[in-house]
Amino acid sequence: MLLLLIFWIAPAHGPTNIMVYISICSLLGSFTVPSTKGIGLAAQDILHNNPSSQRALCLCLVLLAVLGCSIIVQFRYINKALECFDSSVFGAIYYVVFTTLVLLASAILFREWSNVGLVDFLGMACGFTTVSVGIVLIQVFKEFNFNLGEMNKSNMKTD
Repeated sequence: MLLLLIFWIAPAHGPTNIMVYISICSLLGSFTVPSTKGIGLAAQDILHNNPSSQRALCLCLVLLAVLGCSIIVQFRYINKALECFDSSVFGAIYYVVFTTLVLLASAILFREWSNVGLVDFLGMACGFTTVSVGIVLIQVFKEFNFNLGEMNKSNMKTD
């Protein structure tokens, strides 16, 4: 998916469609966060001299390489997106898509959601939705200026 986005879709549609660059950055971010978590887990095995520390060292090096490459490519496409699109719109959409894909990747790779009950899941979903909608509203309406005094004046004029 990333190769298709980077080599075929981004050159043709990236400057005109914000979702192309956001998809590239978010998909790479879904590698970045689990790679960091995996490095931490592998480091525990390396430092405790477990019998599997040699495999953990190899895993740690591979994850560091994946982390480095994904961060470099993310920076490249974030800069491209910020050259073409408004930063407030990009930031809001990117936050929501990035967070969604990271949660999905963590749920698949680490099976973190297997012990979560329905009430806890609904609480997390409501919290995520509230934060996502709040971020989007703040970013979209940050240039919209109004105050309570102006609203009262407009109501008084119509009477």
